[in-house]
Amino acid sequence: MSRYETRLKDYLRRERPSYRIFEGLQELVRSVGQLHNNRLYVNVAQWDQDPVHIPIYYLDEHWLEECAEDGTVATNEQDEHIPVWISDRQVQTWFELATFESIVEVLKDTGQPVTLQMVIMAVKYYEKHDTYLDYEEVKAVIDLWSVLTKVRNHLTE
Repeated sequence: MSRYETRLKDYLRRERPSYRIFEGLQELVRSVGQLHNNRLYVNVAQWDQDPVHIPIYYLDEHWLEECAEDGTVATNEQDEHIPVWISDRQVQTWFELATFESIVEVLKDTGQPVTLQMVIMAVKYYEKHDTYLDYEEVKAVIDLWSVLTKVRNHLTE
């Protein structure tokens, strides 16, 4: 099968919901490869405080345009259209789904188990540096953090 045929097959098998609400990061990670590329929205301040449990909104751009025509959208602080029913949640564009999926896929490329902590670290790194961390880089940071935590605990005993 050619690369084009593989990509077309992947495109055709993906779901196309108008919107979807992920109750947390774990649910979003489990959906990698299932949805068409659209934007993900979060309350960025809440994401920084609790990236595991923050709701993440997947909103289809064409659906948002239809909602705008129906008058069922509001405008957030970034002048983006969002559904009225989430206008009080201070959400804004976070990532395109394809970007989020790429962050996760870079971690999974080694075939090693990927933890939610690793995904969070890779996402936050991407937010700041606009580049990916691979599995070995994330693992090294986690290992270093573990050692530093043990040293701190030892010194405070």
